[in-house]
Amino acid sequence: QMCIRDRSTWGKYIIDMIQRTLFSLAKSSSSLRTGSRMFSTQAAKSAKKMFNSKALLTSAGLATASTLFLGYKQFTAYMAAIELKEVDVGPEDLLQDGEMKEVQVGPNKEDIVLIARVDGEYYCVGAKCSHFAFNLAKGLLFDDKVICPLHNAAFSVKTGLYEQGPVLDGIPTYEIRRQDGRLIVRVPSDLHLKQAAPLARHNPEHDKRRFLIIGGGPSAISAAETLRQSGFEGEIIMVSSEDCTPYDRTSLSKNILGVEHKQVAFRDDSFFQQHDINFIKGETVENVDPQNQEVHLRNGQNIKYDRLLVATGAKPRMVPVNGHNLQNVFTLRSLDDVHKIRDAAKQSKNILIVGASFIGLESAWALKRELKDNVTITVIDMINAPMERNFGADIGNYWRKVHEGKGIKFVFGQTLQSIEGEGQAKEVVLSDGSRYSADLILIGVGVAPNTEILKNKVELAQDGGVMTDPFLRTSNPNIFAAGDIANYPYFLTGDRIRVEHYNEAIEQGSVAAFNMLDKQVPHSSVPFFWTRQWDQSLLFTGYSQNWDDIVVDGNIAEGKFVAYYLSLIHISEPTRQAEISYAVFCLKKKKLSL
Repeated sequence: QMCIRDRSTWGKYIIDMIQRTLFSLAKSSSSLRTGSRMFSTQAAKSAKKMFNSKALLTSAGLATASTLFLGYKQFTAYMAAIELKEVDVGPEDLLQDGEMKEVQVGPNKEDIVLIARVDGEYYCVGAKCSHFAFNLAKGLLFDDKVICPLHNAAFSVKTGLYEQGPVLDGIPTYEIRRQDGRLIVRVPSDLHLKQAAPLARHNPEHDKRRFLIIGGGPSAISAAETLRQSGFEGEIIMVSSEDCTPYDRTSLSKNILGVEHKQVAFRDDSFFQQHDINFIKGETVENVDPQNQEVHLRNGQNIKYDRLLVATGAKPRMVPVNGHNLQNVFTLRSLDDVHKIRDAAKQSKNILIVGASFIGLESAWALKRELKDNVTITVIDMINAPMERNFGADIGNYWRKVHEGKGIKFVFGQTLQSIEGEGQAKEVVLSDGSRYSADLILIGVGVAPNTEILKNKVELAQDGGVMTDPFLRTSNPNIFAAGDIANYPYFLTGDRIRVEHYNEAIEQGSVAAFNMLDKQVPHSSVPFFWTRQWDQSLLFTGYSQNWDDIVVDGNIAEGKFVAYYLSLIHISEPTRQAEISYAVFCLKKKKLSL
């Protein structure tokens, strides 16, 4: 009521923010094809009631204002944002249906927006991906979804909300209209990169349930945010063994000597406080008691739950040889690992990396890039080419040449027999008896599901993964699993798979959250992965542990190609070779490319 009487800019600011919040409660939804992040029926009814009430601000006033009143800096940012300007961006036939275009709306090079035409209507959104700020105009418009070519992030051009990829924020949307045969957009003077989706807060009067999330990685934070985006007003507790907020682990191996938490953090502490997510850091869950629906922490605390999500991720495998526990032998999984490796690397002349897959190769690149000729780096593996298990020998040998061209050495076809030294490792012995000096040894031979707390509590797969249904529900109906530990039926083949990829972890966190809310949303995404080494990227879409043939469009030796991995399933052996030959013929004839 004070704001209504006081027509000052400050009063208008609060009124505007309250109205935006109420509209979000009533109308907010994502363009996800299933399990939309829609606010609860109760929240929608409350918003509708408040809209129809004469006492609009009396109903929402103090509670909403106290939530949104974030201080002078944000008020200043708001003032800049509401200075809208209208820009003529071209004729109304600027685009055909299904086309998009980046347009300039200000004097600076970065003053750009993206315009798309879908089903005859124009839409205007931020021009850059909320992940690494890459220009979305260089990507693909598919239906109403713009896909970033870097890491497969996708956003709805209608709502700006994210639909897939390594992101938790959407992109901003702007008004666009036809006027006298022209296209006019209304944009603020200060364009923003990201747009967060509206989130509910804890309201025990509406919802007394408690949802507990074990884990502090991408699945965990994705699930917590999806719950709040979906209008969950119950209590959310997250328990993480690390002493910091969730962060992007994929950046660790790519920047060992430079990465810091603030650069890769998903959210800071204030985010969890603002959205009533009780984030317990630096604490370990020692036991899960499904019968009593509670977990036991190392500090002696017991926490009851109504629904439990286990997103504990994976732990690095250690090579079981003598000397693996010497001081300068490391694995890489956390920021703590990075700091230890960083300190040791600065004093090292000879670095040995065991494992020629993603972690090993990215680490070799990151260390050599910074230390240059001050260090000799040797990568050891029992296979015959880098990443051979994942992509085959031809693609693996391409990456071998890339690394060797930068001075990295390889030893293939050998296994690690022992690590020798007193207190600190001094050298390694390989299966052929050869010895290599080492000041630092990094073990990168894969990871294993971190599921000890669930042993004998829910059904586990042979490799330790958690068996789930398509809704990521375990054998216990109140316990869900997501991320590296989830073993689920792949919707394209029906085979059970477990995927240790970043994009999958975020997607599975959302799917698990939907189903904790009984939305019955099956997990139906296609896995996507990328690796970056020596400023070159390799992108992989799909799932193929085994394949029958590879069809290459382009030239592997030049690093410009698309490789199709063909795997014929549920086909009897007599027809297998004929079907493979026909598939290869079709791909080569049509010269398919992405």
